[in-house]
Amino acid sequence: MLIAFTMKGEYSFLHEQASSRKLQQNNQPCNFYASFISSMKSYPFLFEPSLHVKVWGGNTMKTKLGKQFTTDEPIGESWEIYSGNRIVNGQFTGQTLHDVLTQFPAEILGKHVQDDFPLLVKFLDARDWLSVQVHPDDALALELEGEQRGKTECWYILAAEENAQIIYGCSREVTSDEFKHALLNGNSRDVLQFVNVKAGDFIYVPAGTIHAIGTGILLYELQQTSDTTYRLYDWDRAGLDGKPRQLHIEKGVQCSLLNVRPTAQFPYTTNNSPDGNAISSLVHEKYFVLDVLSLANPILRNTFFETPHLLTIATGNVEIHGDFDTVILPLGSSALLPANTGEYHIIPTELSTVLCAYIS
Repeated sequence: MLIAFTMKGEYSFLHEQASSRKLQQNNQPCNFYASFISSMKSYPFLFEPSLHVKVWGGNTMKTKLGKQFTTDEPIGESWEIYSGNRIVNGQFTGQTLHDVLTQFPAEILGKHVQDDFPLLVKFLDARDWLSVQVHPDDALALELEGEQRGKTECWYILAAEENAQIIYGCSREVTSDEFKHALLNGNSRDVLQFVNVKAGDFIYVPAGTIHAIGTGILLYELQQTSDTTYRLYDWDRAGLDGKPRQLHIEKGVQCSLLNVRPTAQFPYTTNNSPDGNAISSLVHEKYFVLDVLSLANPILRNTFFETPHLLTIATGNVEIHGDFDTVILPLGSSALLPANTGEYHIIPTELSTVLCAYIS
């Protein structure tokens, strides 16, 4: 996948190269390029987030991200960009992302056309420990649940209290039987690895990794679109209904990799430019790519008609300029730029941090 920070002349050359390949030997347009001859004019989609009350949730999204919730219930997750979210601006106001994708699959997804939107972006606020859990990979999701997609995810820590921790893998070698026995007998803490985290840490969580997010952490999560979770241990507490939440030990153990003391913090590089901007490449793996843009000045971006760009504002405020009406993105907001957007500018109105995700 080509992701470029480039001047317009360079883009024009690349686009002309691509256009020259759009005819096959039979003089018929390739499906990929022909799909962009359509009635859809691209613009950044804004969404109504999907809010999820959780026993471990809190109100940090209000205080740290400026979210305006109308409930006092503990909001644990805000799904910012998701197939089921409704668009709240422009031509497609009132339709879900899935609705628009079914009408214009190539315009939205570029070269990654499929039946539904494959990524999910969320904020997560942990005022208490989440359950110790694991997610299946694609093969096990199909085998165990009949689902086409497992769940690999990653976290960018936005804020963390002093000595905040996560669980990530095992602290010592255990067999599947020993791990299952520890879970059934309430001794799982003895075999789990606890890791301190801080703001700015990046954690990559491949499917099969045993994990839990601890108290006092606010994070951004990018994941495959799947909610299949096998709960292994839930801290001996009741759920919102006053009853213990269901555990999934048999399937969970089957999916668990039992890695011993894996490195939780994923190293990443930051490239500083003379204009005061910096780009950190957090991860480029099988399902997604994630960058962090630290912006003091405008930056030119380009979808190259290959992949949508999923933007989330972690600090500051920005404007999105392009061949569409200007869109303002304040702190804590997100937007999806369809693959047929082409060039656009992100213009910070103050020092800003933008998380930018793509389909890999």
